[in-house]
Amino acid sequence: MSSAPSNLAALRHLLAERFPSAHRTVDPARLPTGLKALDEPTGGGLPLAALTELVAPAPSGGSHLLLGQLLAATRARRQRAALVDPTTSFDPESHPPATLQHLVWARGGSVTDALTVTDLFARDANLGLVVLDLRSAALRDLRRVPAPLWYRLQRAVEDTQLALLVITPRALVPSAALRLELNTPHPLADLARNRPDLLPQLLPHLARQRQAHALSA
Repeated sequence: MSSAPSNLAALRHLLAERFPSAHRTVDPARLPTGLKALDEPTGGGLPLAALTELVAPAPSGGSHLLLGQLLAATRARRQRAALVDPTTSFDPESHPPATLQHLVWARGGSVTDALTVTDLFARDANLGLVVLDLRSAALRDLRRVPAPLWYRLQRAVEDTQLALLVITPRALVPSAALRLELNTPHPLADLARNRPDLLPQLLPHLARQRQAHALSA
C-alpha cells in the first residue's frame, strides 16, 4: 500500500506526457469569458477575488458587447451576476432574455451610491460576477472618488469566488489587478450586424496584470 501514491503520481505524469491536451483545465481562480483574445493572454479570463478595470474611452468600443458575453458565460456556468448601472446605459432589450434571468440590475443614483451598492454586491457569496458600469458617468464625478474607496472594493472581494469588473472611460482604478482597454470603435455598419458576428472583432488590449495580494493601500 505504501507504493500506491508514488504509482499514482507516475501514472499521472505518464498520461500528461502522452496526452497533454487532455489535461488542460481552466484555472479555477478565473472566470472564463469565452473570448480567445481575452482568455488566452490573461491565463483563463477575469481573475476571481480581484478587481478588473475595463477602460473603454471610445463610443461603440465594445464594452457592452463584452458585457453581453460575460452574462452569457455566467449563465452557462449557472452563476448569478449583478450589474450596477448609475447612468442606466444598459439596454436589456438588446440581449437574449435567457442571458438576463440570472442578472440583478441596480440602476440610477450617483457615482457614490453606485460604489456603495457595488461594495454590498461584492460581499455576496451568491454571485459569480459583479459589474460596475461607469463608462457614461461624468469624469468630474469619477475624479472625485478617493483612492481608498477603490482599495475597499478590492478588499471586499479578496475572500470571495467572484469576479469584479469596473468599466471606466479612462484608467481610474489604482487597485485593479487586471486592466483591459478597448480603444478601437466599431464602424457604424457594425450596428446592423448580429452580436455573435462581432465578437471575433473584440480585441481588448492587456494593459496591466498583477497579483491581487501585491496590492496595498
